[in-house]
Amino acid sequence: MKISRRALLGSISLLPLAPAATRAQALGSNAVFYDIVRQIGGIPDISDHLLDAANDEFLATYGAAAQREFVYALRTGAIAERIKQASPAIQEQAAFVARLLYTGEVMRDGAYKAIYYPWCLGWKSLTFATAPGTCGGPAFGHWAHHPVTGDM
Repeated sequence: MKISRRALLGSISLLPLAPAATRAQALGSNAVFYDIVRQIGGIPDISDHLLDAANDEFLATYGAAAQREFVYALRTGAIAERIKQASPAIQEQAAFVARLLYTGEVMRDGAYKAIYYPWCLGWKSLTFATAPGTCGGPAFGHWAHHPVTGDM
């Protein structure tokens, strides 16, 4: 039986958080935070690098206490409904996570910088392109410089 990617993602796009909460208590890890990040992203196969980046950047921007409150506020139920019911601070934090996931941008020195751009989910939404520089070549964006040939 062949299952399309669309059918697979459609069937598991909202991951349940209750088993993750049990896993997190057992492992003493950030499993619930990562599951919330996956739900905000809308897909289950977010790279470990991007999940770790979301965790690290969230902690650097808001702190551990805010992360605990974020997890507590969004740990159960449909993510969209929980965000709507949450405080403005939690809503801002969810937007921060979504921005990081889809654009790779975080605030650095008073301006947004696309630090995680090659891994961002924006590229997963495109079926016809990959992140510049990740399809081979010596440097980021190498493909933008067409080699000089006699065919032109």
